[in-house]
Amino acid sequence: MNIQLKDGTQIGNTLISAIYRTDLVPVPVTLELVVKADDRLHELLLVDKTLTTPKGVSLTIVKSQVINEQSIKAGKRIAALHVIAVLSGCEPLLGVTKKAISLENTSFNEVYRALGAKVRIKRDIKLASFICLKGQMPTVAIAKALQKESAVIFHSEQGLSIIRLNELMIGDATLFDKSAVQWIDHPNAIRHGNINYLSIDDNGSEILGTARAERSIEYYPRADNRELQNLRRILITKATITRQFDDKLDAGKLITVDEKTLVSLTAAHRFESGALGGPAVMATKAWLAQMEDRA
Repeated sequence: MNIQLKDGTQIGNTLISAIYRTDLVPVPVTLELVVKADDRLHELLLVDKTLTTPKGVSLTIVKSQVINEQSIKAGKRIAALHVIAVLSGCEPLLGVTKKAISLENTSFNEVYRALGAKVRIKRDIKLASFICLKGQMPTVAIAKALQKESAVIFHSEQGLSIIRLNELMIGDATLFDKSAVQWIDHPNAIRHGNINYLSIDDNGSEILGTARAERSIEYYPRADNRELQNLRRILITKATITRQFDDKLDAGKLITVDEKTLVSLTAAHRFESGALGGPAVMATKAWLAQMEDRA
């Protein structure tokens, strides 16, 4: 994996390990690097510096830490830099808000801008309202807004998009043999997601939603019946797949296994150079989810 710095410097020769991850979450792209440390690289890999992946994705460093490896070379302990970067423009979402944000008749583009993120969502949807109180994590508030719209955010070569789960599960899927995946038997995940979502109507007298037995209850203020129905539509992880490096298996990719359509919820591309001993590794692991409608 050859990562390029803003000044054009390639860090492929100094790379010890890298994990490039895409998710269907408010900050959809992250990169974790460990590189051999030297004074020049230390200056180039400071917080707020930018990196570019081979696919042209721009990421901004949010953490840079010198670490001492256990390995010794030429009588000296090898020093390394541990770097974490996120999709450029999303850095303000990683800290708590300094002021309350309250929007009506808005969109996710406007939400991201109001929270300080400098990203553009090319495919957007409308929001009736959005609230993030002072001192709260913006990513949590965005995730709740996405859930109320039964939608996810994902990154592709075309940029950022907001897409509803019903639309996400429609499209061309790559066929995999069932022997290629490891199925997860996790009934508790379904039970935990099987929630009664309730709200109160505008006059404050009628309860919206249905409280079914043997389900936990969560209250969503100012949610209408459409949003309560959306909250019941969730993605549940059903399987994982590990294979040789496959940069097409990013989050949002549809996969068909044993006549079941799954979506890549998280995809992690791992690179180990073998610079500290051991074999070189280039592999991809994806967590595959299925849509569940708990109406």
